[in-house]
Amino acid sequence: MASLGQELKKERELRGVSLKEIADSTKISLRLLSALEDDKLDMLPGKFFIKGIIRSYAKYLGLEEESVLNMYYEKSLLQEQSFEDERKKEKRHLVIPKDARKLLLYVIISITLFLVLFAIYYFFLKKEKRVSLEKTQIPAIHQEEKSIPPPASFVEESVPEKKEINLEISFIEKTWIQVYADGVLKLDGIKNSGEKVKIEVFEELLIHLGNAGGLTYTLNNIEGKVFGASGAVVKNIKITLDNLQEFLVQEEKM
Repeated sequence: MASLGQELKKERELRGVSLKEIADSTKISLRLLSALEDDKLDMLPGKFFIKGIIRSYAKYLGLEEESVLNMYYEKSLLQEQSFEDERKKEKRHLVIPKDARKLLLYVIISITLFLVLFAIYYFFLKKEKRVSLEKTQIPAIHQEEKSIPPPASFVEESVPEKKEINLEISFIEKTWIQVYADGVLKLDGIKNSGEKVKIEVFEELLIHLGNAGGLTYTLNNIEGKVFGASGAVVKNIKITLDNLQEFLVQEEKM
């Protein structure tokens, strides 16, 4: 049975389409498309990226996207089943013989019994020493001391300001993008030139791009720095309140 990459390559060649044509149209790196056809999925940047790349590839060739994704899921399931079988084989090799299990159980019981007896001995020995010490001590007269509590200090509690990051993206080229806001997937897919997106986040933005130069953006209405060149794949762009200034275009001082 042909693999996913072999099937995709066969369909592409039947249509007389080159990988460069697909790369130019989808803005997906030629290296990633080659890895897909060679079934080198470990070279692709994560499961979310793989699904996006497969969808874009299938859509360009006019293939049924869900059918191609089902082939990918089937292959992934077979790989996981293979790994599970290997783990089961390793576990079978690590089975402890019956005689060894008996010996191990005997050792565990012996150690447990020793610890119990030691704890009992230690408890009674300590109790005996405490009683002996109390007999030799002269009772002391304790005077009740009254302590004056310190004056109450009034601490002003400051309510932290609510802070957030407002991201606004304007697409100038066809771009594949994926955005997580505070761990929640907010944007996933291909955007065309002229489209705009607004996203609000309180802690962290995580951005993956298939065309780093295909967009401009602002953070809290301030222009942001370019993420990369046109056609470049950039992933794991993390923007937080702590590092926000690193992504902003600094205004020249007069």
